[in-house]
Amino acid sequence: MGKNQLLGLSTAFALALLVQSCKNDDYRDQGPGMGGNGKAQFTSSIGGTPATRVTGNTWDSKDAIGVFMKQGNGLSNVLASNKKYTTEGNGNFSGDGSEVINYPDTGSVDFIAYYPYTANLSGTTLPVSVATQTNLSAIDVLYSNNATGLSKTSGTANLNFAHKLAKIELTVKAGNGVADVNGLSVAYKNVNTTASLDLATGTLSGAATPKDVTAKTTAKAPGQFVEAILLPGDYSAKTVVFTLASGTYTWTLPANTTFDVNKKYTFDITLQTSSTGNQVAVTGAGTITDWTNVPGGSVNVDKDGGTDPGPGPGPGPGGTEQNIFVETFGGSGALTPNNPLIANFTGWDNKDVTFSDSFGTASVRSTGTVAQAHNIWFPSANGTTVTGASLKIDGIKTGGATKLKLTFDMLSNVTGTNTIDLSVMTLKYNGVTYSIPSTISTDNKTYYPITIDLSSAAASATGTLEFITGSTNTVGLRVLNIKLVGTK
Repeated sequence: MGKNQLLGLSTAFALALLVQSCKNDDYRDQGPGMGGNGKAQFTSSIGGTPATRVTGNTWDSKDAIGVFMKQGNGLSNVLASNKKYTTEGNGNFSGDGSEVINYPDTGSVDFIAYYPYTANLSGTTLPVSVATQTNLSAIDVLYSNNATGLSKTSGTANLNFAHKLAKIELTVKAGNGVADVNGLSVAYKNVNTTASLDLATGTLSGAATPKDVTAKTTAKAPGQFVEAILLPGDYSAKTVVFTLASGTYTWTLPANTTFDVNKKYTFDITLQTSSTGNQVAVTGAGTITDWTNVPGGSVNVDKDGGTDPGPGPGPGPGGTEQNIFVETFGGSGALTPNNPLIANFTGWDNKDVTFSDSFGTASVRSTGTVAQAHNIWFPSANGTTVTGASLKIDGIKTGGATKLKLTFDMLSNVTGTNTIDLSVMTLKYNGVTYSIPSTISTDNKTYYPITIDLSSAAASATGTLEFITGSTNTVGLRVLNIKLVGTK
């Protein structure tokens, strides 16, 4: 066979392959001069907040989403199916190699995306399981269908994700008769653990497979921080069992308790022993907000399951109670430099308020009963170099909230047989002094939860908190975990 014949056959074969490739992937732009303009790339947000996710403040590096490009309703006309797009942790997503999606030459398309990416997806249904809670990122199901009517000239598309499950957070402390909550285990008993997410509609259905779900527990001063992501649904009369080496504490959820899609519920819990047995004390007015924070209801539960429920999660009359301000001074971990003065510290949780100390003596520490839990240290007065210490927080955005309530934890530095009444500290809100309840500290290892009723404070757009010590602070005091809640 001559050279010209061979060239002719080779050319024909190449053309045939090209035609077949275009048929299999006809959404891809084959036009000249396309450059990178036709490649679909995405930024992301969750509930309108750029580059954030529930299990932390940022996406993790190599987090992956599944992306569908389509035309028409649902996923009946899919142009690109379940393509893997990854981020370096900044919330910007791009594909690689065969996973790249290219816009068609003409016309507009819509995108549907979900997290976490599943390679072996069955059709357009995502299986969901919350049975294992050790890695919350792996079960934090997100869904986006807002990116519609886009074309190759649209630029980078934004995928606005919403959470499809519910999150419950418990802050658990030791109360009367309980030495500590070290080694705590928390289980949600006999709750559904599997469901299916229809990626065409974003609908979660088919809740089944009831099991005991063990929540994720992390040490956080002055106790334990307990997290669980659960299927939305009715949790009336479901039980939550807290297990310590010394015994178990059972909390029965009130009637009409529901955990809803895209909601987060938070409860402050104290485990205690009384004459009626082991109890779970849950504090807070029952409310629901979007996946930001939900203070919990009030209930006391005996060891045998007897219950005296207060309001469960749900809106209260006259508005919804919600977190206004939470400050943990950066949480925990070693500080660099060590023990910085308030004026020199930059690791605040809240960057939009002003922190100051008129005495120049208070500092941020990472010492205490729970290792490396950040706290504000108010040194004891000596009449010369230290006459007092303070923490002033200016510009808290209260947004006109009413029924304000302040909670925080205190720890003293008493030693030996000495004691101190924690009420020696002065607390002010918007210039008005509020009394700290008389609380006798007998050692330097016990954190005391303090609650201050600020409901008499006039509603305002912003608020100012002040913690002040003077000559009556004879041993040194610590403050941590400041939280202000109110009704809007």
